[in-house]
Parts: sequence; C-alpha cells; structure tokens
Amino acid sequence: MTRSGTARPEAEASARGRWWALAVVCLGVMMAFVNVSSMISALPAIQSDLHTSSAQLVWVSSAYTLVVVSLVLTAGTLGDLIGRRAVFLAGVVVFAASSALAFFSDSAGLLIAAQALMGVGGAAILPASLSIVSHSFTDPRQRTSAISVWASCSGLGLAIGPPVAGILLDHSSWHAVFLTNVVLGIVTIALTPMLVPESKHPTRRLDPAGVVLGTIVVASATYAIIEGGSVGYAAAQIIAVYVIFAVSLAAFVRVELRHHDPMLDLRLFKSPSFAAVMGVATTTMFGFVGISLVSVLYLERVQHLGALATGVRMLVMFGTYIVVSAVAARLVRRVGVVTMLTGGLVIMGAGALLLLVTGPTPGFGQVWPGLLIVGIGSGLLVAPSTAAAVNSVPAQQAGMASAAVNMFRQLGSVLGPSVLGTIVTTEFPKNLSDRLLDARVPAGVTRQIVDGASHGGSTAGVPASLKTTVTSSAASAFTDAVHSGLTVGGIVLVVMAVPTVAFVRHTAARRRGRSTDMTGSPRGSTSR
Repeated sequence: MTRSGTARPEAEASARGRWWALAVVCLGVMMAFVNVSSMISALPAIQSDLHTSSAQLVWVSSAYTLVVVSLVLTAGTLGDLIGRRAVFLAGVVVFAASSALAFFSDSAGLLIAAQALMGVGGAAILPASLSIVSHSFTDPRQRTSAISVWASCSGLGLAIGPPVAGILLDHSSWHAVFLTNVVLGIVTIALTPMLVPESKHPTRRLDPAGVVLGTIVVASATYAIIEGGSVGYAAAQIIAVYVIFAVSLAAFVRVELRHHDPMLDLRLFKSPSFAAVMGVATTTMFGFVGISLVSVLYLERVQHLGALATGVRMLVMFGTYIVVSAVAARLVRRVGVVTMLTGGLVIMGAGALLLLVTGPTPGFGQVWPGLLIVGIGSGLLVAPSTAAAVNSVPAQQAGMASAAVNMFRQLGSVLGPSVLGTIVTTEFPKNLSDRLLDARVPAGVTRQIVDGASHGGSTAGVPASLKTTVTSSAASAFTDAVHSGLTVGGIVLVVMAVPTVAFVRHTAARRRGRSTDMTGSPRGSTSR
C-alpha cells in the first residue's frame, strides 16, 4: 500500500518533469525558427543600410541554413556520444552569442559570418531537442503528442518572427531583430540545467570518416542549390561542386555501409517507407518555406505592405499551422499515418494553387483562403512525418532518426526558397520586359527600367508620362512570376502524394518485444 502510494507521486512528478523539459527545448526550437522568418522581413532594411549586392543578400539569408543542413547529422551524433542536453545547451549558447554578434554587425561580411555561426548553434539545437523529446517520452503515443508540440513550436517561431521583426523595424534599425534570439537564448540557458535531464547513447562510437564525408556531401549539395540560383546551375563553379558532391557521396556510402556504428545507418533507407517519409519531410518544408517566401514577396512588392503588415497577414498561414499541428497527434491515430500524410500533401498543394487567384491589386480577400489551406496542410504533415521517422526505428536509433529527419527538413527549407525564389526572380525581368514592349515603351527605356527593377530600384528616374505604365506593368509582371513559383510548388506537393500512398506503411521497429506502427499504436490494436 505504502509502496504503491509512493510510486504514484513519483510517476506523476516524472511525467510533469518530461513536459517541463519539452517546454524548455521548445524555447530553443522557437529561437532557431524565429531567426528564419524574421530575416525575411529584415532583408530590405539590411540591403538598404549595408548597400549589399544581390549575391551578398542571398548569403545573408542562406548562410544560416547552409551550416544547419551541413552539420545537423554530425550534431545528432555528438548528442548521442557526449549527451543530448550538453549539445542542446551548447547550441543555445552559440546561437545566442552569434545573435549578439549579428546585432553589432556593421558590414555584410560580418553579418554573414554571424549567420553562419548561428547555423552551428541551430544544427546542435534541432536534432538534440528532438532526440531529448524522443528519449523522454517512451510511450509511443505520448511521444507522437510531444513531437506534435515540438513541431507546433517550430511553427510558432516562424509565426512570431515577421510581426516581431515588423514592430522592431518600425521603432529601431534591423539590428534589433536579433535581440529576440538573445532574450530567448538567455531564458533557455537558465532553465535547461534545471529542467532538462541528460541522456546519451550507451554504446555509440564516433565515426570520423562518416562525419567528414557526410558534412561534405550535404554542404556541397546545399551550396550548389543556393549559389546555382544566383550564377546559374550550369556555371563552371557549380559543375565543380557537383563533382565534389558525387565523389564524396560515393565515398560516404562506401564508408557507412562498412562501419560497425555508422553516423547514418544507410540500411534504414532500404525500407521504402522510411525513405518515403524522408521525402515527405523534405517536400513539406520545401512547400512551407518556399510558399512563405513567395507570399511575403507578393505582399511587399505587389501590394506594397510594410514588414509588420505583411507579418500580421502571414499569421493566417502560420497560426493555422500551429493550431492544426497541436491536434495532429489525435488526428493521425484516427485516420492513420498514410491518410494523414497524403491528405496533408494534397491540401497543402491545393492551397498553393488556390493562391493563383491573386492579382496585381491591393486587398487581402483573394490571398487569405490560399494561405489558410496551406497552413492546414502543413499542420497535418510536419509532426506526423517527424513522429513516423522516429517511431519507425529502434529506440537507440532515435537520435540518428531525429538528426536525419531534421537534415531532410532543413534541405527542404533550402530547396523551397532557392527553387521558388529563383523562378520568381528570373521570370520577373522577362515578364516586365514583355509587358513594357507590349505597351510600346521604347526598347532602350525598357532595358533601363527592367535593369533597375531587377535590382530593387524604384520609379523615381522614370519619365512622368511612363510612371503609371511602369507601375502597373511591374505589378502584373511580378504577380505572374509569383504564380509560376506557386504552380511549381503546388505540383511538387501533389506529386509527392503518389509515392506516399505507394510506399509509406504502418511498419515500425520492435521495442521491448512489442511492435508498434508509425502512429505509435500497438500493431493490431484499434485506436478510438
């Protein structure tokens, strides 16, 4: 009687401790994603103040993601080896310190370096935080619920970034945007030692060759995607990077298949279901971040909204994502992971295509339905796909799976804005030239206007007689370019639904002699 009475409070305290630990790691996750969305809002102010070139501006926003994608697998391995809390805390410290460096930056080069250092911190935070959640919540159903909260907090970070950045930009310089990261970092650093338990993999060993080769593989692929959008994917320097990628990939596969304790167990990808889930994770973030960027560009450059007004309107998408992510764990147990993932991809793709009704005119009435549907679809996808990846491997490989799914998600975060953003920026000058020539604007004047518009110029130097024509032509041309990007994004999302239906299965690893499916339900059981 006494033993039972004592055990119950201890179990309740342990349960409360798990949820408090989740709350703390979610603060770190929010910090990592606040940086992504607030940077989009701050880019025009940064370019105006630092007089950055277009190439420099690309790296101001991309240096962070490049480093995160390159190091996330390595950070996941370090978490298993030296302790997940230790790696998470180190990541938060690096992130907060480099955010302070960004605050004091007075040149594009220093800001890019600060963003790259933030990437080191983000690479440590993301897999370590997810691995802490996976290790703390041993019950598969609770784990799925906890991962839903984790995913919602990433969306919350994306959601609060633009409006907070808008408020700060209205009252201060772009430097103040980075103070949000510093504040969140200080709070997280203070709470982590008290509330987050330490854990590590009991038998994990370092794989030095895998770490080096894996970093080169991912870094070269990501660099080619980002820089190729600026200089052209057939440029000599990009082709050289392709060669580096191919050689390092072949070496990485060879090394990992022979290593007794590889950084990434490639045998996991023999499962078509696991591979398809990685594809879903990539495609989800491809669509989510890519559509977000394209929508922000449309609101700012066609509807001429400021950073705060744009951020508030984007809450239709981000806020919906948060709400749906919060209930995704319950939904996936009712409808199943395959239906959930397939439905999410189709809904998200439909939302992107619905945004094609937007025109070169002010007003939010034609914009919000598409953003709302994209938010619903993405909310159905992020947490279930992450939980499916983690739940489909043995418990001791949860850190590896969390690092892998984070890497593929971050790769999607690079591909989305790079591909869709490149479509918009390359089509806009062509569209504008065609419209101006159709309006009988002289060819020489058209070239001058197009060149200025392509580099963010205004209509200040345009003859008064042409200002109305140029303004309306630019709005229509940019809207058409945005529509092209949205079309590609919508098609990619819908097409990914096909392999999802074909390959994702309710398969999972056996834990303690009990088999579970990807939703966390015991195989053969009925969810109610």
